[in-house]
Amino acid sequence: MAATYRHGVSSGPSLWRLLHPKWLLLHLFVIASCYAMIRLGHWQWIVAHRHHGSVQNYSYAFQWWAFSGFAVLMWFRVVRDWRRRESDEADEAEAIARLGDEPARYVGYQAPARPVETDSERVRFNAYLAQLEAKDREETR
Repeated sequence: MAATYRHGVSSGPSLWRLLHPKWLLLHLFVIASCYAMIRLGHWQWIVAHRHHGSVQNYSYAFQWWAFSGFAVLMWFRVVRDWRRRESDEADEAEAIARLGDEPARYVGYQAPARPVETDSERVRFNAYLAQLEAKDREETR
């Protein structure tokens, strides 16, 4: 993540924006779901002990805990992707501001406005389609 500094201020995304209500809902959802999954895993562990060490119940317990770990991992990825996108947008805005109205030094390839058609059958067919389109436009008026 490239956070450039101008006048001592970072142009990257501020972590304070993660306290926006939209983000708070995501944080609360992840915390609540992780809490629920950890509790379900604990309950499954207790059930396994009651059934004298049932492998299936132990597996379910570990599965719930893995789900909560996956939820935390995905939360980190969402936050990281948001920070990267915000940083890229800030870098792009800074680059545009730096360039200003200077003309481009290099002109990229530009495709011709209309491709040149060499196939006579295709030229005839396109002309026929153009006639049908014109006729259809006249009928809809």
